[in-house]
Amino acid sequence: MRPFVSSFVHEYENDEYTVPEREVPALWHHDGLEDTIHSYPFPRNISDFDRSGDLIVGEEPKTDAVNFNRLPRFGFTGLATTQEWLYAGSWNGIYEINKSNFQLNRILSHRLMNDIHGIWTDGEIIISTLPGKDAVVFTDMHGKIVDHFSIDSKLNVYKNDSLMEYDWRFLSKQYRGSTGKFHFNYLQKRDNEIWLTSRNLCCFVVVDTEQMTAKLRTISYKTPAEIHDGVWHDDGYVYLTSVDGKVFRVGSAEEVPYTPFDDVDVAYLFDRDLYPSKIRLEQTEFGREPNWCRGISLENEQIFLNVDGRYGTRHYSVIEVDWEGTLHNSRKLDWKMVGNEHEIRYMTGFDLLLV
Repeated sequence: MRPFVSSFVHEYENDEYTVPEREVPALWHHDGLEDTIHSYPFPRNISDFDRSGDLIVGEEPKTDAVNFNRLPRFGFTGLATTQEWLYAGSWNGIYEINKSNFQLNRILSHRLMNDIHGIWTDGEIIISTLPGKDAVVFTDMHGKIVDHFSIDSKLNVYKNDSLMEYDWRFLSKQYRGSTGKFHFNYLQKRDNEIWLTSRNLCCFVVVDTEQMTAKLRTISYKTPAEIHDGVWHDDGYVYLTSVDGKVFRVGSAEEVPYTPFDDVDVAYLFDRDLYPSKIRLEQTEFGREPNWCRGISLENEQIFLNVDGRYGTRHYSVIEVDWEGTLHNSRKLDWKMVGNEHEIRYMTGFDLLLV
């Protein structure tokens, strides 16, 4: 199978599980032949930050920050890369990892990092989100806050200075499900635009960083979808995962061919923005609907996905399929490679990069 790195998150059955003072599994590297699980430290509370010394750069905890009442999930979320470094999001930091040996170099952390999802970097700036506050955050390569903005329900883009009053790193998730009005997941910058996927709206929120305006880019689904992650491909389309095992290929309605049902004389009279075509994994050679699907990378015509790993399973997989439904490869990661499989509540792939 093509070499890849897959970030994953996991949580334990015991709500009061205490992380031992050791590194925790978070990254799966497949080199084309063998699999290696890489582990990293996950400082949670102020005392953990104090013990980490020079490993954490950016901002020290606020003096009034509080310890977690309940620990959030462990592991890595969004991934981004430069020529030398792999960057991985966590609950309260962004990890800078050497791509040649997967050794941790630094953890970038400041008060506006909480429940990080997708991240983007050009090697000079890192863009992440604060999902529970519908905020986009710009961080320099030394872990300092450069700027931030928020988006309200009327799509106003504004500076919410009240965010700085709290150290969000030490706040656990308060309830199940999505946080924020939009719950931003996938994030990518293209020219002067930042494209964000909204889990709650199942569409894009696109921010013009020069005009500081936001707009919706809606998608004309024919079936329900729960989009999470996506990637621009060199064919000009955005490919998106839906957690129920669909992959959408999205483009401008003017550029995507009509289906026979759309090939009518007056289709042009109706408004439509982005138009999707899709595959269902249950209708490919994979043969079933996975219980989770997120993280996506493409190479030529091949689509690489993280699937499964939610409650009631004992593994998750990276699979390689094409748009015609052929399953080319599959690689499984058993929970027992990470820890005691009977103590883990779930372990799901979050993001995926080809290396």
